Amino acid sequence: MISAKYTESFIKDVYEKNVLSTSAKADERILTNVRETLEQTRNARSVTSQPSIWRTVMENRAAKFGMIAAVLAVIFGVPALTLFSRQKNSASDQWWLGPQAAWAGEITASLESVKALVYREQPVFVKPFGSTHISGNWTRCYQARDRFRRDKYYHDKLVDVTWEVPDGNDLLHYMVSHEYECYQEDRRQGAAYDRDPVEQLLFYVRLLHKADRILESKLFDGKECVGFEISAAKYGNNPEGRIDRIWFDVESKLPVRIERHGLPLTNHPEETLTLIQDQFEYHVDVPAEMFTPQIPGGYVNTHPDSIRKAREKEEKGQMFFTEVPAGLKEQVIAALENVKTAVYREAGPQTQKVYFSRYAWRIDVYAADHVQCITWYVVNKNDWGKTSFDFNDEGFRLTQTTVNYEDRAYRVSEYRGEPRPHHPMDSIMSLIGYLDRADRQLDNMKIEGIDCLGFELSAKKYGTNPDTMKHRLWFDVQTKLPVRMEWEWVQEDGSHTRVQDHFEWNRALPDDTFVPKVPDGFVKETDQ
Repeated sequence: MISAKYTESFIKDVYEKNVLSTSAKADERILTNVRETLEQTRNARSVTSQPSIWRTVMENRAAKFGMIAAVLAVIFGVPALTLFSRQKNSASDQWWLGPQAAWAGEITASLESVKALVYREQPVFVKPFGSTHISGNWTRCYQARDRFRRDKYYHDKLVDVTWEVPDGNDLLHYMVSHEYECYQEDRRQGAAYDRDPVEQLLFYVRLLHKADRILESKLFDGKECVGFEISAAKYGNNPEGRIDRIWFDVESKLPVRIERHGLPLTNHPEETLTLIQDQFEYHVDVPAEMFTPQIPGGYVNTHPDSIRKAREKEEKGQMFFTEVPAGLKEQVIAALENVKTAVYREAGPQTQKVYFSRYAWRIDVYAADHVQCITWYVVNKNDWGKTSFDFNDEGFRLTQTTVNYEDRAYRVSEYRGEPRPHHPMDSIMSLIGYLDRADRQLDNMKIEGIDCLGFELSAKKYGTNPDTMKHRLWFDVQTKLPVRMEWEWVQEDGSHTRVQDHFEWNRALPDDTFVPKVPDGFVKETDQ
């Protein structure tokens, strides 16, 4: 028999007993020490009001760095933060454990000497089920006090460059697209700025006294770093669920990495976005010509979207759009996000019955009226939250067990990276993400006794699909959950259809639904 080590209940038990009970208690104990120290510091302050002191200090850059250093010293200078210990010969090497006098001058001088800032920015997509995905798109940013440049790449290919440079009180904005061989320029009147190149770093440093918890030390680019986590709801108008992390190099005492977790995605509200800023370069000379717009000869003056749409129209023909009720896509996604389990039928070249929970899924394939094979997929990962911190999926593992009853054989495969099978809900959610781009609304009708509203969507509106592929999506008028999903496409041998229906949302499933079962006498297949 195959071990059920990674069943849903096992994963949850391990997470709750080990991760929540151990690390959460340690973090809470550390955070309590930080808060007590902060409170003692507040009580010892001058009778002069804190807001007026802050305003006075922040008007002067040198004084501002001194204040920031003091705030950092209060937080870092808690004797209980032994989890950051590096086992060095002298305790004085551990600046984050020492008093302010030991390092405040150094961090002030380091930050104050920065004239331009260079860093990388990279998005990571967090799916509601399954895994995270590091985008192939990333940018290299160059920021000076009054001007800015962003180079956008797809993997190692430069896609476009954006410049923002001042002209008197106005700001000139240039964008060159190497992908579409075009450019744009516009003048934004009165928009010139005087932006400190390290202000974004100072913004987070000023929030450190509100930190929710202290993070364990970690290596980034070979540098040992200490970090803090703070809820973004503690500043601005951010909702609950967004979390920021900032890491400092223990050697240079400068920020090394900023992570903003839980950012929304407009076109895919079922996912969240994590934005990472790293590879900071503080003491580099950025040549002036880096901020001088360079427009290649032969590039046309137009927005790249115009060229993209023209190419798309030439390749795919006319696009049609219907008026989808406002908020419907968000309602459907919200309903799906509350789903814990589901069962449905998929009819096409083969008939399948699909079962899934958040942690595992199973597909039964039928031949006539009997089961031909069953495949179990069990996911094990370190972080199950919607805002995932395991953005590299270092702990992700998917175990696939397939039992073929006709051949009396079974196979076990393990996936740690791509490509790999994806959770059925990922596929459903991905298609729902295009609902607001539907071609037309269908007449309401009853399906399986349920009042439904429906839409037709051409698959050519995403990817490289031909205009011969269409989707029809039907939703329960009351619950907004899918009732029937159809795929129709035409090939040389004729028309084909695949249907998902007989949905049972949040159905109670037996405990062993996702436990692989291999009958006695079945032979294990091996990779050739």
